[in-house]
Amino acid sequence: MLTAIPTTDHLNRLYHELSLIGAECVGEYREWPYDKPDKSHLLALAAEMLRYDPRLLTILVIYSIKHFHEINPTEIRSLYNDMETPQVFAVMAEFVKTATSDEELLYWADYFQKGLSPVSLQFFFHYLYVPGGALADRAVERNLQEYKKWGFIASERPTIDQKTKRTIGSFDHPSRRNILEKLLHERDFITLSDYISALDHGISRQQALLDLKSVPGLQCEGRGRGARWRVAA
Repeated sequence: MLTAIPTTDHLNRLYHELSLIGAECVGEYREWPYDKPDKSHLLALAAEMLRYDPRLLTILVIYSIKHFHEINPTEIRSLYNDMETPQVFAVMAEFVKTATSDEELLYWADYFQKGLSPVSLQFFFHYLYVPGGALADRAVERNLQEYKKWGFIASERPTIDQKTKRTIGSFDHPSRRNILEKLLHERDFITLSDYISALDHGISRQQALLDLKSVPGLQCEGRGRGARWRVAA
């Protein structure tokens, strides 16, 4: 499928080809080694290039949500053996399921994941994380459940509404606990809003309150939105 690390020209051509099938992106016609792929091959190629260009995650998730009736999952699954990591489609499907309650879309997304196993633990995006660097540390600390379920590490969230800049992605309980403990270590006290903000507003107030109440020795001072939480001395 992918013959080499994509160049800027290759990505420009990919964006151009995706725009021709209705994806919300703009590219330019450039030379590349992939001729004129059909839709299924184009989406499989885009999934392979996604690991080199995080912007493609938003483009492909939005396209999947808006055009799933036009995408043949059987054809794409037939290309899995030609892909280095077909689990990329499983990750995209996970984000689609996070973003929707449409039953038909949920069934469609499930089909991409059938028969796939998680990869051995690895960063999702190539060349984005320098070992020991700030982005790598953030990805490990804030690994989103949609990546983690399939063996990947990443914290990048797709934006599914360009007007409101709404992003999607969720933390499992261990990840939320790690973030909460770090927050409590850095501050004398926190508020419920502090915790929700630290989770990029990806959690309900009810769940945030349950998380705070589950920490041994964490005490609440005050009531309502002005309540503060601190570790008992």
